[in-house]
Amino acid sequence: MPALNTNAQAFEAAVAPYERQVYFTCLRIMGNPQDAEDCAQEAMLKAYHAFAGFRGDSKASTWLYTIATRCCMDALRRRREVVSLDSLREDGWEAQSEEPSPYLALEEGERKRLLGEAITHLPEEHRVVLTLCDLQGLSYEEAAGVIGCPLGTVRSRLNRARAGLRQALSAGGELFQDNLRPIDERRESK
Repeated sequence: MPALNTNAQAFEAAVAPYERQVYFTCLRIMGNPQDAEDCAQEAMLKAYHAFAGFRGDSKASTWLYTIATRCCMDALRRRREVVSLDSLREDGWEAQSEEPSPYLALEEGERKRLLGEAITHLPEEHRVVLTLCDLQGLSYEEAAGVIGCPLGTVRSRLNRARAGLRQALSAGGELFQDNLRPIDERRESK
């Protein structure tokens, strides 16, 4: 029994710092908290069972993101349904802001909601690369390793994902244009 306990402790030490990031990676790929929780839990369980074979050739975070991304991709293939915009709104894409002004908090929440919707509408291969590189901070090489595709494919998918986001968010009007900012009654105009 001591060997099993030691393996569990080693797994906990290696994985604990990344549990939250794994969940948020799953959330961005899956689009809703319930599916993200299921995928993150499945990924952690798979990682635990495979931990004895982890040689350390890559960082633990890259190894975990690989498992989590594959769990999400499998779930998306099984599901093959479109996430409705209503369910995104119900799931709280409008995050609470720490800004003191209610107007600015509302504006920021709307910006985040629109960004979340735009990400959800990207093709899944673009959404995965965007999540790994831009939201989780993986390098192109690490993302290529996670997804199991060539580096050039990661770059082109990321470029297409960013272009798709730009196009979708340009419809958001002044919310995504830095130089055009509405003046509300609580801010002074000069």
